[in-house]
Amino acid sequence: MEQYTDRTYNQRHRGAKEMWWSMYVSFNKRLHAAVILLLVVVLAAGCSKVDTLRSGEQEAKPKVDSRQVQLQVWGDLGNQFALEASFRRINENFMKLHPNIRINYKFVQTPESLDFGVLSNELPDIFYVQGNKTTKMRELALNGYLLPLDDYGFDLRRYPEGAVQYGTIEGKLYSSLPAFMDTQLVYYNEDIFKRYKLDPPRTWDEFVKLLDVLVSKGVTPISMPGTEYKERSWLSYVFMALFASEKSEALMNDKPGVRLTDPEFVQGLQAFRDFAEKNYFGRDYVTQDRVEWQLSFTNGAAAMIVDGSWNNLLYENSGVNVGKFYVPDSEGKRIAPISYNNWTTYSISRNTKYPEQAVEYLKYLNSSEAQQLLGDATGMIPILEDIEPQEAIQDLMNYDRAVDNFTTIMAHLSKRDMDAPALYRQTVLAKLLTSKLNGQEAAELLETGINYIDDPDKTNDVTNQGGSN
Repeated sequence: MEQYTDRTYNQRHRGAKEMWWSMYVSFNKRLHAAVILLLVVVLAAGCSKVDTLRSGEQEAKPKVDSRQVQLQVWGDLGNQFALEASFRRINENFMKLHPNIRINYKFVQTPESLDFGVLSNELPDIFYVQGNKTTKMRELALNGYLLPLDDYGFDLRRYPEGAVQYGTIEGKLYSSLPAFMDTQLVYYNEDIFKRYKLDPPRTWDEFVKLLDVLVSKGVTPISMPGTEYKERSWLSYVFMALFASEKSEALMNDKPGVRLTDPEFVQGLQAFRDFAEKNYFGRDYVTQDRVEWQLSFTNGAAAMIVDGSWNNLLYENSGVNVGKFYVPDSEGKRIAPISYNNWTTYSISRNTKYPEQAVEYLKYLNSSEAQQLLGDATGMIPILEDIEPQEAIQDLMNYDRAVDNFTTIMAHLSKRDMDAPALYRQTVLAKLLTSKLNGQEAAELLETGINYIDDPDKTNDVTNQGGSN
């Protein structure tokens, strides 16, 4: 997968040692002082090739070490198409800076393979994690599977506090940090809108009206992947941000008196069920998988799709005349659900044999050089000032307000013995899509999986304290 450069470091030292031994035998253990001095100079010169640190970045000098170390790294299989080219370049550049470290990077990680690696004690040296977006990294850290990074000299000054907290569990750093943000928005087929004389909505009422027009014309308004628990969450994130942005922010900042059964949260959950019952997702959405979901939009069967900003280039290059908008609220404010992107966030197995070398890889992922490579290849929205965004993503940054997506909020409040994000995405949304729960019932079910931090009797059982910025 990666193109590796030839390594001559070990060969060079091996040759020097053989020459030393030959002279040792031939002179019967009596070496001339000048020869000894020459060999010392040659060996010192061979060990002097180190990389120069760039000011303010994470690139580290390769340590003088004759060993050839190979690090096993697991990448995100689900995003291989988007990430393969950029990580090939990242890994090549890293190995040039660190000639004694070889990166064996494989796109094999799924939730199932990660669980199997944990159970079988076969985790790789390095693997990607999702920070505080889910409860998984916390579980791994608290059960001793991750290497704490605080003692390895990471420079975190470029990052906002929220990004640092993304990789932190109970005050300890466990992962490299996010450099980009994700959001969800509507991609729409401009040709279909033009055919039915529709414009991007300026208010919530206009949005609902255009959905009704499309249904009346026999066009599926919004493609929905009913079988995919992650992708079917995207529209729900939009609703929760629209209807409960202030309450969501209050929960992330641990303000007392806010409950998931408050009317704003109930309204957002109910909207998800209402859209299904009004045929805004078409007829076959319950059995539609990820591929069918995207194809129904790109082949013109659906007028819109709600997807993440990480797939922006996919739609830009799909051959469809694509427009974009954030769904407005009743006052016309565009509120974006956001979260930190995990494409640069990796952890190290506590059982790795090469912690120092693995740390160097994470430091490189934290560098602006690696992050710029990733941003140029993927069109992500940067959160750091020294990463230059692509011109094509300027419209993705055109919103009025941002709020944490609802899965992040659920992870923030999740009980130790519960996975509240999974309860929300895999159970609650499925039951809303099939009209087995209404908004109030859904909110009450979510209550069973969380702890409110303002409750003094439950603070010792909470999983994560402190919201993101």
